[in-house]
Amino acid sequence: MATMLVVVLGLALLGAKSGSRAESQILTSIDFDGSKTRLTCIFNGSDTEILGHRWMKGDVLLKEDELRSRTTQVDTDESSGQYFCMFLPDLGRSSVGVKGPPKIKAKKKSEHATEKEVAVLTCESESFPPVTKWVWYKITEAGDQVLTNNSQNKIVVSSDTTTELHLQNLDLEADPGQYVCNGTNTEGTGQAIITLRVRNHLAALWPFLGIVAEVLVLVTIIFIYEKRRKSDDVLDDEDTGSAPLKSSGHHVNDKGKKVRQRNAN
Repeated sequence: MATMLVVVLGLALLGAKSGSRAESQILTSIDFDGSKTRLTCIFNGSDTEILGHRWMKGDVLLKEDELRSRTTQVDTDESSGQYFCMFLPDLGRSSVGVKGPPKIKAKKKSEHATEKEVAVLTCESESFPPVTKWVWYKITEAGDQVLTNNSQNKIVVSSDTTTELHLQNLDLEADPGQYVCNGTNTEGTGQAIITLRVRNHLAALWPFLGIVAEVLVLVTIIFIYEKRRKSDDVLDDEDTGSAPLKSSGHHVNDKGKKVRQRNAN
């Protein structure tokens, strides 16, 4: 057991040294040109053949090519963030951090919820350096109302990239409105606004009630139509049944007249 533990630790240290060595073989630079930022990576390691390059920002692929150059560049319009350049196939990887104030994004700019339920408002940031302080507040006529875990029916959950405001047991009158998430790092601050709309708990029944009303109207129309149609059929049957009786009675009377005439003769 002790031998296996030593082997695992040795492999881990070897991997860490290999990764740091691969990263140390790559030189990085950042150039600002107006609204654009140019990131450059230069591979100064071994003479191993390079088969391409890849640029990432987080999990997002920005650029990939099959060029064999030992230098790769990418232009970005974003002012801050953590970028990664890679020399293929798996020759090395290095991070390029572009410092700047947080660029805060609301996951949804407008949120709809039902009273008595829970609403979750979410903001995200991919800034570099990461956000160190998140603040939530609500815009009111009396001024900005700061929200914390001590606020009524509200809970704040935050990390360096994400913050969430949980509003529990929503009130139809007090909770609707505009909420602001504010993020701060060493380079500055940024914010985003989310609008919360709260609907009556009976609102979810309105579409169902509308469908029920339409079905009732349709059934009533069909019932009235069928009732009138049956009434017309009964009248038609009575009219067609009386005609043969008159014809038969007329035939009997004619026969009686002929008998009386024969006896008179």
